[in-house]
Amino acid sequence: MSQENVEIVKLAAALANAGDWDGVFALYHPDIEYRDLRQVPDMPEVLHGLSGVRGVAGLWTDVYDEFRPEVYEYIDADPWVVCDTRWVGTSKDSDVPVDIREADAFEVKDGKIVRAIMGYLDVETAVKAVGLEE
Repeated sequence: MSQENVEIVKLAAALANAGDWDGVFALYHPDIEYRDLRQVPDMPEVLHGLSGVRGVAGLWTDVYDEFRPEVYEYIDADPWVVCDTRWVGTSKDSDVPVDIREADAFEVKDGKIVRAIMGYLDVETAVKAVGLEE
């Protein structure tokens, strides 16, 4: 099952790269728990449900052109998948780039992403946090 989990997270990244955010959200459980360890101002650290996740994605995609993830590595930590991710984009109004390197973790159950924790400083920290020692 864990390779299937990796494939689900890979598909989510590919859909995000294609700008198909509805496709990404279709891979999320309706009651997803989304946690951003580096949350934007005026946003809670933890959100529940698809509407919260859509809101966060909207904050980024409304401000940046071609906002997308570049995933360098997918680490199977069943039921978690940890991603070494670089988020990139360019501001719509000023051409200011965004370039954020972090580790993101996705818990997958029954073919859906049920929990996402974004913004670990590095892969090692994320892997330890989800209970897998490298």
